[in-house]
Amino acid sequence: MRAYDKADREPPIADEQTMTCRAPRAVAMLVRGSVLACMVALMAGAVQAQVATSSSAGDADGNAAEGQLEEIVVTAQHRSQRLQDVPVAVTSLSASALNQQGVSSTSDLSQAVPGLVFTSQLSAANAYIRGVGSQLFGPTSESPVAVYVDDVYIANPQGNVFSLAGTKQIDVLNGPQGTLFGRNATGGVIQIQTLDPGKDLKLDLSGTYGNYDFVGASGYVSGGLGENVSASLSALYENQGKGYGRNLCTGDYVNQQARHNISLRNKWLIELPTNTVIRLSADYARLGNTNSYQRPQGSVSPLPGAAAPIGYPGEYNSNVGLPNFTRLKTGGVSMKIDQEIGSLALTSITAYRELRNRNALDQDQSSVAAIDLTWQTRFHSFSQELRLQNRSSGKFNWIVGAFYYNATGGFKDLLAGGATLIDYDEQKSESYAAFGQATLELVDNLNLTGGIRYTTDKQVFRLPSFALRDSQDAKKATYRVALDYKFSPDILGYVSYNTGFKSGGFNLLAPGNSFRPEELNALEFGLKTELFDRSVRLNLGGFFYHYKDQQVSIPSIGGDIIANAAGARIKGFEASLDYKATSRLKISGGLSLMEGHYTDYPGFQSYDTNGNPVGGPINLKGKDTVQTPEFVGNVSAQYTVPTEVGDFAANVGVQHNGGFFAAPDNRLEQPSYTLVNSSLSWLSNDKSVEVKLWGRNLFDDRYFILQSPNRAPIGDTQIQAPPRTFGITLSYHH
Repeated sequence: MRAYDKADREPPIADEQTMTCRAPRAVAMLVRGSVLACMVALMAGAVQAQVATSSSAGDADGNAAEGQLEEIVVTAQHRSQRLQDVPVAVTSLSASALNQQGVSSTSDLSQAVPGLVFTSQLSAANAYIRGVGSQLFGPTSESPVAVYVDDVYIANPQGNVFSLAGTKQIDVLNGPQGTLFGRNATGGVIQIQTLDPGKDLKLDLSGTYGNYDFVGASGYVSGGLGENVSASLSALYENQGKGYGRNLCTGDYVNQQARHNISLRNKWLIELPTNTVIRLSADYARLGNTNSYQRPQGSVSPLPGAAAPIGYPGEYNSNVGLPNFTRLKTGGVSMKIDQEIGSLALTSITAYRELRNRNALDQDQSSVAAIDLTWQTRFHSFSQELRLQNRSSGKFNWIVGAFYYNATGGFKDLLAGGATLIDYDEQKSESYAAFGQATLELVDNLNLTGGIRYTTDKQVFRLPSFALRDSQDAKKATYRVALDYKFSPDILGYVSYNTGFKSGGFNLLAPGNSFRPEELNALEFGLKTELFDRSVRLNLGGFFYHYKDQQVSIPSIGGDIIANAAGARIKGFEASLDYKATSRLKISGGLSLMEGHYTDYPGFQSYDTNGNPVGGPINLKGKDTVQTPEFVGNVSAQYTVPTEVGDFAANVGVQHNGGFFAAPDNRLEQPSYTLVNSSLSWLSNDKSVEVKLWGRNLFDDRYFILQSPNRAPIGDTQIQAPPRTFGITLSYHH
């Protein structure tokens, strides 16, 4: 092979004798007429309304006094509260904070939340908080880190990869949330809130061009359509024309993160004179990528006839006969009703979601058609939640509720080299839960919180072609007890004991194989402070986890399956800092120190880099838990310079990850890495025009979004995370 410029990362096209592989299918653009009609109606109504320029609802800086940090309000307990008054470990990021730290999609969140690690394969985004998560992508897989968008549960990890256009705020809740967020939330919760439409016309447009021929365009429009009705529409288009590498077998680009991706969201706000607020939402996304597995250095293909190279193909490259791709379509509708009933507040959240997915994966990572997989997935879910709580904040605050969840998902036409492995199988899940939580002020400034949730789950597995049917049930009560004390108006200390529960299920890739629920008990303590006339916000916390029947991802043909490790212990310390040094300079940072190990994990079979067994099954007692970095730290700074021609701002963010193990036997390791993101921007005096130059991973550090062992002939696989990227974004705000 000829050498090529690493900065450009465009290796030469493979020679003609290697160009014997299939080309990926072209996918046509899809534009929905209903969305266009909505935009026309929205613009027409908004023009009739009184037009006024308003600041973004996601930017809370305008609410802060000169020299003070902005006030942050969270709903970590389904009640609007100051972040500093909530006895829960929460990282809250407003739209401006996301912008400052270079976070543009869910998978970027780990740059701003030290205890959060994201892995990714195919179209799934898998979050780990404090070492608790999973690496699954199946249609019925549910993550221990629950994701909610506008209070709607997003069950499937394939639906968790999206850009953050139109986002108001993101709150990351660390630790088990077994009381108020009981649906599979042993690891934590990611709450995403989108902007509510306003009555005044608001328009945000932006266009982006970056290296690797990345093109992005987004738009957000909001306005009133009547006295009590407002609506908004957000749209996003992204396409990466060039991949980070090449498939050496075909010469095609690989590792393109966006292939004509489209995301749409329509939201309506109806305010009735009966103290009723109704929010109607509909969203649709079509996402695709060409992320491709590659063999790591030291691994070689054992398959006869495989075209060279049979080992590591070079940075970001692959060498596969079947071009890898994933194409995902997902969307849903929801209705949230908030009703005031005297001194009470009633909330109803109804949601329906669907997902369709097509994939091609050359899992043997060679030009030989050995394990060339294609398949489709289907998934749909319905959820209903009801909550009743007191409205006013006093010495006794309470909330009770119920949650219902029903979902069906399965694989369809899973083929290996054209031969059918699974024609169709499915899992049906149904869950009922009742919950309640109350906080009582025992004496001045001392509060006791107690909560409980009782959950019943049932899963039914079917493989019709083999007349296989199986089912399993689980019933579990989880609870929370917390004590918090206000040492002063700006200093809160708390200690809590929380339990979490994640339901079991069936491995659809291994029909007849099931896994048990997992349980997590957590002791947590923390201190939340605002110092020096609220110019400094310093929050500290620690935790001890006792994990039982931990669900662990085990690589298999077609993807990972779940097995239960008997037990694990994880402990750690966290800190976050926000400092408004001057009216022009704001600094934010955080760190996470963790240690996790398996207390009992019998029967694990290890493999070498080529997939050959290493000895017999062993007990991994004492081995480090996966995705648990001992140290992660991040710091970001924003400096703004007002001038006669507008405001100039410089942002820089640095995150260092000390590394972690990617497999339970600790053979595969992610080395330490440091990411540096930065931007320079200019905003006109009337705040209407903005120009931003940005760069991510500026020092081109190498790390991975996936590392996985497997049996021969697959062996070790990996997907490298994006290299250095940079570009320019032009925006218009009205």
